Amino acid sequence: MQFYHVILLAAIATAPITAKSNKTFIQWKSCPLYTVTSETPASSGSGSAGAEYATYNAPLCYPGLCETPVGIDSTIEVFVKRYPATTGNPKTARNVWLLEGGPGTSTVPMESTAVDLQTKLGGSFNMYLMDHRGTGRSTRLSCSAETKLNSSLWGSDVEAPNVGKCAKELNSKYGDMASFSTTSAAKDVATFMGEHTNGEDTIVFGWSYGTMLGERLMHLDPPEVTGYVLDGVFTSMGARTSEFQYYTNSDTDFGEVADRFLAMCQKDKKIATRFKKKGLAGTIKHLITQFDKDPESPCAVITSTLYNSTDSTGSTSNATEAQPASFALRYALGMLLSDSEMRKLIPPVVYRLNRCADKALDILNRVIQVVQESMTTKVEDETYQSLLLYNVITYSEMWEMPSPSVETLKKRFTDVLMSDTGVYSSTELYCAYSKEKSRTCNQFQTGKYDADSVIYDRDEYWNKSAVIPTQASILLLSGMLDGRTTHKNAEFLLGALQGDNKELVAFEHVTIMSTPLIPGDPESPHCGMELLVSYIKNGGNLKKLDKSCVKKMPPFNMTITTEYLNGYLFTDEAYDGIYNASLYFEAYPMQSGEQSGDQ
Repeated sequence: MQFYHVILLAAIATAPITAKSNKTFIQWKSCPLYTVTSETPASSGSGSAGAEYATYNAPLCYPGLCETPVGIDSTIEVFVKRYPATTGNPKTARNVWLLEGGPGTSTVPMESTAVDLQTKLGGSFNMYLMDHRGTGRSTRLSCSAETKLNSSLWGSDVEAPNVGKCAKELNSKYGDMASFSTTSAAKDVATFMGEHTNGEDTIVFGWSYGTMLGERLMHLDPPEVTGYVLDGVFTSMGARTSEFQYYTNSDTDFGEVADRFLAMCQKDKKIATRFKKKGLAGTIKHLITQFDKDPESPCAVITSTLYNSTDSTGSTSNATEAQPASFALRYALGMLLSDSEMRKLIPPVVYRLNRCADKALDILNRVIQVVQESMTTKVEDETYQSLLLYNVITYSEMWEMPSPSVETLKKRFTDVLMSDTGVYSSTELYCAYSKEKSRTCNQFQTGKYDADSVIYDRDEYWNKSAVIPTQASILLLSGMLDGRTTHKNAEFLLGALQGDNKELVAFEHVTIMSTPLIPGDPESPHCGMELLVSYIKNGGNLKKLDKSCVKKMPPFNMTITTEYLNGYLFTDEAYDGIYNASLYFEAYPMQSGEQSGDQ
């Protein structure tokens, strides 16, 4: 769930925090609260703003995971940032670790959460962030064969024909790719906790991929950790094979969430009135059929322009070839569903597509532009991300082996009404990374290179049920309209965790990173944050967890705000209003000096 952030203006004390048993020495240096730009790491800031960072040498290969080849540097750099407690003594304060999502994402986006959380905790906790190995200011996994992307998250990627060149480079530099596995990253966290923190009670919070990293950390059982909060569960390790969260099932999983959303929409009287004959879901099915029958119809052509931008990962390697308009429709609706405000546009967009009236065409063009912008907008920390690492971990731990056929994966996509993934488009890239000998991969030439593959073997913790440590509890948070980290994964993980000191709190209609108690208000308190604060303050005691905010969550509401109507659709009425680009500047007067993308 997203936690909107309050900037902490007061300086944070930067006194050294001595670990109970330091095996190696690291030097903490002052740095700003926030990493300002992607070009200026926190470590090069002014140092006047109350945070600290350290870079330490971790083993490239931990015993039992891999062996460092002769002639290769046996260490890599790992970057850690901390916000020392501002009240009391940091040397004796309790600790909180925040594990970022991804995989392949640095902790830069988590900095505002760390500051906000520390403020809500009264400044009495030390906050820790670690760029997991392969990302950010730690040793970043990259190679010279990467190409620049127009993507919102990833700065560059390796196209399938270039994976062989990248493999040779990575083999000679690192050897076994297990050195960048989830378990290796978890060992970094556990080792740092034991050697370079004060040894006091510690709570670990992870979201998205951070939940997978947190679950792996449970297996290592650092004794300092008294609680784990996993928000937006990205893993179901230890579940039955039929319940395992494979990335290759992403389209199916997303489609199930989409069906639930559409059923909830149909209970809205205003929406039901607009879709009397077929219902909202039935109208989408009809549109898909019509787009396939007549791909040259005006609305099919408008929708198909979505793929003129990029594919779902930002990659240019597999999915840039022409795709049917019905595919673009599924993807565009999936992108809208992933945001708790943007999803409100789905019914009027479907309504206008179905009618395809001339007066609706400009508005529909605008919708496609909005989706494209969400796919291509640059982020501040772009250069810290590693899509290469994302692929290494995803293809090693979350892809079915042997790979399903392209036809099977494509059918999983076409069997649903909406999805923001389209896994089938990554099949060739998986085959290039894995060098898999299978009926699916044998049809591609990109995995036939003279070097080891760019994936690693699954280790002893893969799909093994974690035992809840005796000193710890587990709190899972889940949104039931989250199509990316689905609620069923949280239920599967809850069942797989061995032990009773665990609880799952579910939100009926939220998407990932969104639990506002006041809808549409960017300053609204978030129930997810209130639960996290309560859990931390009570030392992970689930019996004392204050869950009162869950009952205060607003009901499911599909009313579109004026700002969204004007700013995103350029109209003043969702279903029948006419296109008026000037409304954008009424909604966002600060942009009046800029030119609309449609002008």
